[in-house]
Amino acid sequence: MATPVQQPTMSGEEVGSKKMPGVLGRVVKTASVIVLAICLYAFLIGNGVFAGRFDNDGVAWYFLAKGIFCSTALYLLLKVVEALPRAR
Repeated sequence: MATPVQQPTMSGEEVGSKKMPGVLGRVVKTASVIVLAICLYAFLIGNGVFAGRFDNDGVAWYFLAKGIFCSTALYLLLKVVEALPRAR
């Protein structure tokens, strides 16, 4: 006797679970890492680290803070969007 196959529902564990993050999760996480890497690179260039010195430039610190904030905001927005179907 064959067992019936259960269909995933919107209120179940299948949707938005950590087993299948989906395409959106991978894209947002990749974008978050790229934003952080670009801003970290701008910070290192602005302070002259690759030239062998450290100038402590204010604009470079702004780019570092912006990168940390934006990458964290992207990741947290992904978590909010993943939690929306479970909130119904």
